[in-house]
Formats: sequence, structure tokens, C-alpha cells
Amino acid sequence: MLSRGGSLGCGRCHVNSGRTIGPVPRRKAPKSRPLPPRWVSLARAVHPFPSLLVTAVTAGIAFIAVSDPPLGTVAVLAAGMLCFQFAIGIANDVADAPEDAATKPWKAIPRGVLSRQQAVAATAGFAGAGMLVTSGLPFGAWLVGLGGLVCGLLYDVQFKRTALSWLPLAVALPLVPVWVYLSLDAWDQVLWWVFPLGGLLGLSLHLANQLPDLAFEPGNRGAAHRIGARRTMAASLGLYGAATVLASAVLFATSIAGLGALVAFGALFTGSLASRSVSFFGRDGFFGLLATSSALVGVIFLAGVG
Repeated sequence: MLSRGGSLGCGRCHVNSGRTIGPVPRRKAPKSRPLPPRWVSLARAVHPFPSLLVTAVTAGIAFIAVSDPPLGTVAVLAAGMLCFQFAIGIANDVADAPEDAATKPWKAIPRGVLSRQQAVAATAGFAGAGMLVTSGLPFGAWLVGLGGLVCGLLYDVQFKRTALSWLPLAVALPLVPVWVYLSLDAWDQVLWWVFPLGGLLGLSLHLANQLPDLAFEPGNRGAAHRIGARRTMAASLGLYGAATVLASAVLFATSIAGLGALVAFGALFTGSLASRSVSFFGRDGFFGLLATSSALVGVIFLAGVG
């Protein structure tokens, strides 16, 4: 067949003006990402990193709220939070299953390690277990814990693909210390600051969490998808910075300058690592960096004012 430029293509040879130049190299098909072991896909369905991080922070806050908290109550708070986080994580994968089938075949549901029916049952089981485990807490505290669970599930099934995708986490994050302090009857008026502080950190973490998935979810219309990757990263860092400024200001105002300076130093350190976090820590490195840093900000703040 005659091709453009007067060249002849025949089989694997390229002929030009009657002279054979040589074989045309065949392009190799792009390699697909190797699938992890099946048990890894299953374990990732509960989103272990954020689940364990929030659970550890919950237990840590209990020891900040009360110098010698009842270990039974601490265990209840930790077990309940872990169940709630597992339920929210699996529900997220159920909601994302249609998109994941095309873009994330390594995840449990599209891979067939876990069916959608099994995932829905697991979500209900973990949610029910969390509510049952925490049913012995004061009723007000139990309602706060339930509110956090509802926020997470509403994000998965309703808010994730809307412009208000940031709202559930911004509401739920400050509920974590509120839940712990109410459970231990240790509430103090200065703790009202956790609502603006937690709201800023929650919004920052939401944007950081969505950032790695922007390329995989072209049809999603969440907050990060609407503003693009560069603005999402800048906004996430800016909100984290605003939260650290607020935390430092409150700590300095309450004559705890040392902890205020520690928060400020941590913010500078986090900012210096942000641009290299993915190359250092992998695909979710930026979120992991901000999640860990935000947890430390919260713990330091509560240690100062709680």
C-alpha cells in the first residue's frame, strides 16, 4: 500500500525508493500495573491508614482529656471508632465501584475479592458493631459518635460528587475530640475552639484526599475536581496553614507559648516536605503527610487547652 511521502509499507520492512531500510520495530504494549495479593486488596477495602490513624488519635485524646482515664472507656472509644472508620471506608468503595472497575482494578470489589453485596453487609455490620460497642457511653456522647458515622456515610453516598464534598469531613473531624471529652465528662469551654480548628483541618484533608484520584475520576464533580490539581494542593496547604495559625494563636493567648511555637515549627516542616511528599512516600504521600501533621496539631492543641 502506498503511504504518505511515496514510501511503501510491506510487512515488517520499510521500503523507500526501492531500497530496504530495515525492519520496523514493533511497539510494546504498555504494561499494566501488577495486582497486589488478593488479601492486600481485601485489607485496603477498610482504608487501614486513615482508620488506624483516627483510632490512635481518639485513644490518645482520652489520655489528654483525663490524666488517668478508665481503660475500659478508652477501649470502647477505640473499638467504636475503628468500627465506624471501617464502615465508612467500605461504603466508599461500594459507592466508587463502577468507576473503580475501569480505573482501579486492584481494589477489592472490581477485582472480585469482595462482592458489592458482601461489602454492603460488611458496612452494616461494622456500623452496627460500632453503635453497639459504644452504647454504654453517656447518651449525648453516643449521639455525637453516631453523628460522625452519619457524616462519613453521607459523604460516601451523597456528597462526594458535589460541590459540598468538603462539608461532611469539616463537620465530622471536630466531633472526634468532642466525643472523647463528653464520654469522659471532661468538657471545658475553651474546647469550643476545636470546631473552627477541626473544620479547617477537615477541609484541608478532604482536598488532599481527593487529589490523587483526580485523574481517575473525570466524571466526578467534587470540590477538588472543580478547581483542578494545582489549586487543590495550594488550597489544602493554605487551609492547613490557617489551622496552625489559629491553633498557635490560641495557645499563645492562653500562655502556652512553647506548644504554640511547636505547632508553628511543625507547619513549616510540613510545608517544606509538601512538594516532595509524593516522590518520598508514594501516590498518597501528600494526604499522608497532611493527615499525620493534622493529627499532631490536634493532639498538641488539646494538650495545651484541654
